[in-house]
Amino acid sequence: MSIRRLNTPPVVVLTGVENSGKTALTEALVKSLGWAHLPEAARTDPKVIQGRVNKGDLARLLDAQTEALSALKTTNVQGIICDTGPLVLDRWCNSVFGCSLEKATDAQQDVDLYLLCHTLPDWEADPLRSLPDFEDRLAHQNGYADQLKSNDLPWQEVPVGPLPERLEFALDLIARHCPLP
Repeated sequence: MSIRRLNTPPVVVLTGVENSGKTALTEALVKSLGWAHLPEAARTDPKVIQGRVNKGDLARLLDAQTEALSALKTTNVQGIICDTGPLVLDRWCNSVFGCSLEKATDAQQDVDLYLLCHTLPDWEADPLRSLPDFEDRLAHQNGYADQLKSNDLPWQEVPVGPLPERLEFALDLIARHCPLP
């Protein structure tokens, strides 16, 4: 894992396969740190909810996410916690359409730390989720780790555990990799 400092304020992105507790951990981190929150754009997108996503929709979501992050950076915040990010959209595009999402690689570089959340063994059904099999989720999780490594992105893994333990673990990682001035 490479460590670099790109942003003031620092940007931390929670990433990983569905059913890994990203949203719950994001909300706990935002509350604990008092940092700005950039929610998952896909969760409320009408095309995603309808299950009618095409490559152009993923590009639109990436653009919206990039613009929202840029706008947050211009405000007076100590840091930014993102519930997913360009890596998730790029992996989605690769998985469904067999190609990378244009501009995703550049957008992935504008992050101080990725926290790769391990998938939870117990399946929690959600209309937007499609991988109930634990082994399938583990395979996708390994794909995330491979992409983080191959793109030389700064990242750490957040293991499975109760939310309070995951929160403390993630807070420690953020403190070590994104120290505030």
